[in-house]
Amino acid sequence: MMALIVAVAENNVIGSEGKIPWHLAEDMNFFRKLTEHNVIIMGRKTFESLPRRLPNRIHIIISRNRRFVPPYDDCYVVNSLDAAIDFSRTFVGKNIFIIGGGEIYQQALQKKAVEKIFLTKVQTEPKGDTFFPVVNPQDWQETNKIHFFKNEKNDYDFDIIEFGRINKS
Repeated sequence: MMALIVAVAENNVIGSEGKIPWHLAEDMNFFRKLTEHNVIIMGRKTFESLPRRLPNRIHIIISRNRRFVPPYDDCYVVNSLDAAIDFSRTFVGKNIFIIGGGEIYQQALQKKAVEKIFLTKVQTEPKGDTFFPVVNPQDWQETNKIHFFKNEKNDYDFDIIEFGRINKS
């Protein structure tokens, strides 16, 4: 399976100055459980925004900077989304998750590279500088939705929504 996983505010903000503009512990737990022991594809800026290498995942980083070398031996660098997808398929039996950023999401959606979207819809409208692209609703069907309430672990109410691709052409 190749999927996109993202947390999006109501105004489509996904980031601000290289950081996620909210804290949702239950969403991070969902992300960890879903992506663990699988392949994650991300842009260089997304990789650099992580506090550390995410354990138990194969990291494929997209960078146009040919001099970029990640500080970990088990991270791979490629120069395009197509190269990342091709390389990710060499990890037989692993699910593949595109985890950002905005430009990588845009390319993946334009190429119709993913068959699922795991979208966390955060009930807030923060200021930000990175946005999730508009998704054509004719291409996707909601297949599952779980609501979470604001509490001591979550800054805001949010829904985790799973979409399946319905328009493959």
